Amino acid sequence: MKYKFLLLTLWLTFISIPSPQAAAPDVTADAAVIMDAGDGRFLYAKNGTKREYPASMTKMMTCLLAIEKGDPYKTVTVSRKAADVVSTALNGGEWLSLGDLENQMMMISDNGAATAIAENVAGNLPAFADMMNEKAEEIGMKGTHFVNANGMPDEDHYSTAEDMARLARYAMENKTFRRIVSTKRKQIHYIRPTEIFTCQNSNELLYTYPGATGIKTGYTRAAGGCLAASAVRNNHELIVIVMHSRDMDSRFAEAAKLLDYGFELIEKEPSPQKEKAAAKVGR
Repeated sequence: MKYKFLLLTLWLTFISIPSPQAAAPDVTADAAVIMDAGDGRFLYAKNGTKREYPASMTKMMTCLLAIEKGDPYKTVTVSRKAADVVSTALNGGEWLSLGDLENQMMMISDNGAATAIAENVAGNLPAFADMMNEKAEEIGMKGTHFVNANGMPDEDHYSTAEDMARLARYAMENKTFRRIVSTKRKQIHYIRPTEIFTCQNSNELLYTYPGATGIKTGYTRAAGGCLAASAVRNNHELIVIVMHSRDMDSRFAEAAKLLDYGFELIEKEPSPQKEKAAAKVGR
């Protein structure tokens, strides 16, 4: 009888010990978060509300507004001002559709394409920046302020890792946006001059991380390596933001580590919680 009681005591002690939680990965990013895309919960945060330069992750907002406010089939004439922006494949005077501009901007992070989109949708850059800030307020991005469409460094152009995750989650609910940021390779058809330009997505995780669904790279000297990354595993989607990672390569490795860590946390959650969040993926 005493032996059975001892076994029962040992068994109860064993099952009452919680499973050890893996330590969060060490990342060089100055700020980073993991968000459950299904319900918007933050599973991990490092300096999540710290003000940072968002670099080209800004283009998530530019693309979202272009999709919501513009006509993808409208022909856009690229201005000289847009072509003079740093890091662009445009020369000025080109004709192409707004939809193709959106793809070129997001896939190769074309700064001139972002400026051309802003000019087309709002008439000028200041007006488009106002639209961006209005949308940010609507989404609940309380630590963000935009002054341009492409993320070039400016003291008045800033965001936080948590706000970038909120933007990414909102934008990924748009089917057109989701399709663009998950595309690895696409041909852009220029109307004038008549030519085809092939874009290869700059997001390395689309090629290396199983289940990757997007979203947007970013880099400037001031911002460091930035990345908005997302992936699906077991019908569950996570969003990771890294800001001011050590360099352009570190952002991909660190985002992958954070995605792995986030999925590990999700697997340890009670089933009802996982099912509730998974049901909202890709709404």
